[in-house]
Amino acid sequence: MFITSRFNPKGLQLQLVLFLTTALALCTPAFGGKKDVIITIAVAGVLLAIAACIWAFLLKTITVMDQELEVKHTCLPFLKRYYRLAEFDSFIIEEDGIYETFFLLIQGKRAVKLSSKIYKNYAELKEALSVVGLKEWGTDANRAVDSVFAKSHLAATFVLFLLVLLFVAIPIIEYVEDGQVTKKSYLLVLTGGLMFVSFFLYALSCCKRLTVWRGHLEVRSLLTPWKVDYYSLDDFDFALEVVTPSHFEEDKSLWLVRDNKLALSIPKNVYANYDVLEHAIGIVPSDTIKMSYFKKLKYHLGNTIDF
Repeated sequence: MFITSRFNPKGLQLQLVLFLTTALALCTPAFGGKKDVIITIAVAGVLLAIAACIWAFLLKTITVMDQELEVKHTCLPFLKRYYRLAEFDSFIIEEDGIYETFFLLIQGKRAVKLSSKIYKNYAELKEALSVVGLKEWGTDANRAVDSVFAKSHLAATFVLFLLVLLFVAIPIIEYVEDGQVTKKSYLLVLTGGLMFVSFFLYALSCCKRLTVWRGHLEVRSLLTPWKVDYYSLDDFDFALEVVTPSHFEEDKSLWLVRDNKLALSIPKNVYANYDVLEHAIGIVPSDTIKMSYFKKLKYHLGNTIDF
């Protein structure tokens, strides 16, 4: 058995647009123009280039062989990893509209991802892996389950931190070059800096280390690492699955509710092992609710949940 993944052209259209936009933004300054416009376009081009490089790095070629699985970075083929099929203990299947994603797990952590949106021969790869006889993930109640942060969320948080540094550096660079700071720079730092600082603090506040063990939940926030919250799973009255529609992918969260108020939100895009945490907590959501980001903010600020 030897099956190699083939990319789906339709699933790569957005990424190709990203690359073309990056190239255009980086080449535009060469044609001249106003200094402010050139700097703005150049900065946008650099940020798009970072996003394009991150995407290209995450794009992987997968080859299924007899009792082995090869995962190779498409743009950096010398970066590869081999797995024995016996290493995988379970799998998770997620559906997003017409697309399906197949995750292979090692000790509850997602190790390999297959998506019908990216791979043209997804069904063939999935069938080849199903021969191993893996079972869907189920959590052992006697084993502690620790949260694992998603690399994409950590990367986005780091980019926001770099943007904060960029806005702080603007007046410093201007002062070094001209000996003064213009009112325009002050306004730019005040508006852009405050906006990105807010986004950065919000992204950091979403990063909470969770440990589920024998009916208890321990929560540590990266924003306030000295503070630890302890819960018994019996403390929560019920759970809700909250879905926020998006142009790219639905943002799903598990809300744990106590006294009709949001006690803890567990966003899927923050945790790589979200499904494992959901199984370990074991509280089945009583309802699935679609909600906008602004309405979610209202309940995060302490409003009573009355639906």
